[in-house]
Amino acid sequence: MNIRSNVRQRLALTAAAAAAAGGLALAPAAGAFAAPAPTQHGSVTLQRAPGNCPRGYLCVYPKPNYKGTPKKVAGNNRDLRRYGGAFSHPWSAFNNGTRCNVTVYERPNYRGGHAKLNRGTGWTYIGGNIMTIYSNKWC
Repeated sequence: MNIRSNVRQRLALTAAAAAAAGGLALAPAAGAFAAPAPTQHGSVTLQRAPGNCPRGYLCVYPKPNYKGTPKKVAGNNRDLRRYGGAFSHPWSAFNNGTRCNVTVYERPNYRGGHAKLNRGTGWTYIGGNIMTIYSNKWC
């Protein structure tokens, strides 16, 4: 069994256990939602964006907890492979978009495993739940 299928199997078992216990849906991981100090915005609690993630962008980091130099994208992107870096090995991500959630995909052209990152939120630790981020789509 390769590492990727082992990770996916563990994630599936964890999700099944959480669902059986009435828990939350996992995307990408339960511990991935720890955040900087939250701020209230209407009825939604938003996180404070990392200082190096400009407004309107999805920022993907090469280290957990928004550390390292992020790769930043705005708009829909069918193929992020050419940018390399954190897209090839994502450890944390933040959606600092102005009006939309963003779905990230493991493969180009919006294919493969995917997870939705709500506007104004981030994942401080992605781990092995999303192996790559090679395309993204807003709203």
